[in-house]
Amino acid sequence: MRRALAIVFASAVVLSVNVPAAPALIIPAPEPPVSLDERAGMCDAFDGLAFTFCVALCEARACDLLDADDARCGLLRDGFATASSGATPPCADTAASSASLRAS
Repeated sequence: MRRALAIVFASAVVLSVNVPAAPALIIPAPEPPVSLDERAGMCDAFDGLAFTFCVALCEARACDLLDADDARCGLLRDGFATASSGATPPCADTAASSASLRAS
């Protein structure tokens, strides 16, 4: 229940920002370096608002698999940094490995 509320809250925050729509491009998504089962629970070390932003950033939106300039992910990263006093999101390690996969 806590995770569901966190996802709903973070989604509402992200959707409240007016971000211009990107042109419609069909790009196949890369294979996630971490399975969805491994993603579940990766934010359990955080509480409160930090947990909410972490779930939205790493589990719900999987920002580590998206381009670094994604505006909504940028907002989530900023919110997580503020709420967690500058902690590194647990999906930051997977972002480095997925970037190296894209470069290959």
